[in-house]
Amino acid sequence: QGRMTLEEILAKVDTGAEAREAEKLAAKEPFDVLVVGGGPAGSAAAIYAARKGVRTGLVAERFGGQILDTLAIENFISVKETEGPRLAAGLEEHVKQYNVDIMNLQRAEALSKNDDGLTEIRLANGAVLKSKAVILSTGARWRNMNVPGEQEYKAHGVAYCPHCDGPLFKGKRVAVIGGGNSGVEAAIDLAGIVAHVTLIEFD
Repeated sequence: QGRMTLEEILAKVDTGAEAREAEKLAAKEPFDVLVVGGGPAGSAAAIYAARKGVRTGLVAERFGGQILDTLAIENFISVKETEGPRLAAGLEEHVKQYNVDIMNLQRAEALSKNDDGLTEIRLANGAVLKSKAVILSTGARWRNMNVPGEQEYKAHGVAYCPHCDGPLFKGKRVAVIGGGNSGVEAAIDLAGIVAHVTLIEFD
């Protein structure tokens, strides 16, 4: 369905890839600026840093971040309408116009200071990246409820974006989990489309 890039597929198939990649990453010289996150904010941070002529790196679990899971985007100023993967590709193309070391498919797990005063980012594969400054642009992700059936029914009745997926439930009865600002707003938006909304709140 195009939800996984060739790069991601090869990383899963090649069992030795992670260890080789960790070795390469650990050997990198310290950065002046290291951006953690590859969504719109991380991309912008990397571009602005690189334009200043400093040694810039960008490490991301998935370049593009949450927008990769969003089909229709209509609230990105100056772009009337686009799809998430297309916007992510445009962001990556823009970042690559500058001297930015992009380290994709790398999950950052810990941040610490070393004795040299450098900030260290430990990755899930065990590699450690060093930098004089770190910009955290870790963005957002859909919040999972971790209840039975949630993973199995994702995209088959379980949805995370009322604006994107609401029209798919036209005339049906739906439940919104969470009564904070986002939950109430989602319930109000859905009320104009669906037959009935039940709002479920923890607190």
